[in-house]
Amino acid sequence: MSTTRRIPWGWDAAVAGSCLVVASIVGFSEPHEPDSWATIACIACLLLSYVLAARPALSHGSHMGLAWWAATLLIAATVLATWFTPVAATLQAIVYPLLWSVSLTTRSAITRSAILAVGIAVATGTRTGSVPAAFLAAALTLAFTIALGLWITGIARYGTERDRLLTELRAAQDEVASLERQAGITEERARVAREIHDTIAQSLTGLVMTAQRARTVAVRDPESLEPTLGLIESLATEALAEARSLVAAYTPVSVSGGLSAALTSLGDRFTQETGVVVTVGGEATIADREAEVVLLRCAQEALANVRKHAHAKNVTIGVRDTDQGPELTVTDDGVGIDDQASGGYGLAGMAERVRIAGGTLHVGPVAAGGTVVQVVLPGRSANEVVA
Repeated sequence: MSTTRRIPWGWDAAVAGSCLVVASIVGFSEPHEPDSWATIACIACLLLSYVLAARPALSHGSHMGLAWWAATLLIAATVLATWFTPVAATLQAIVYPLLWSVSLTTRSAITRSAILAVGIAVATGTRTGSVPAAFLAAALTLAFTIALGLWITGIARYGTERDRLLTELRAAQDEVASLERQAGITEERARVAREIHDTIAQSLTGLVMTAQRARTVAVRDPESLEPTLGLIESLATEALAEARSLVAAYTPVSVSGGLSAALTSLGDRFTQETGVVVTVGGEATIADREAEVVLLRCAQEALANVRKHAHAKNVTIGVRDTDQGPELTVTDDGVGIDDQASGGYGLAGMAERVRIAGGTLHVGPVAAGGTVVQVVLPGRSANEVVA
């Protein structure tokens, strides 16, 4: 199946201009000679051959029939014009490039160029009576044409190969990006599944077992149900709190108004839901939007841990610039870090997120009691920003 290509206007201008110049030279040099009119007629046939055959062959690069007819007509018109008037051999300056352009292979281009060179040598030598000189000139012209044609063909092939490699590279990059996104989605789903299994599922399992025990107690001693009902209520409350914690940790957030504004909004919402007073302070210069998202997600995860484990009354969130880059600290006055908090998936996910961003994470106790979470990401320091 042939492919249509757009023909640069330069081809039309070059062919038309060459034909016009040579026809003018022939017409003004010998205006009343029959050979001059025959030469002009051949030049007109060459121009017509370009319009009807060569130009469509350039547009349909894989059309073999058009290429053959275009080359045949161009060679015939040029050789006949040269036969009548040797000065018409000047037309080979545009015919050689056309032969290379319409040919489908390098071998066919060289063959057609050789045929044109021999034809012009025979026509010129016969009319001028200097056959050796005509063949020498044709040989030199052919050698230069082949050298130039091979050079330009090599450049074209290099450009085509480069475009193909770039296309393949872009496709491979898109595929890698798609696989990375899919891997991230899969990993996040696995993490949520583990969180649900370690928290809500266990609470619900205990709730079911306690409800089954309550049924047995109700049959045997209905008056002793009070402690069992209290336990059911406690387990249900704990499961509800864990569910809310997971929802809060995975709620979409926006940093369009800046990190400080997003942290303030996050703290206000956390205070409304839990009653824990959250104080947000400080500013940091963060050029990378993704770095802001990482810090905000870390703050979310730290507050989720406070909700689940800390039993705190106050939380302080601070951001500032350091020599290493922007720093986030989340400090609470709760019971401090314990095995349950340190062994959960929340901190592990936070550490992985920070590691991918190239930063560092520190989680530890506070001297006055409670826990501090410190995240530092690479970036511009305050001194660099001022400079």
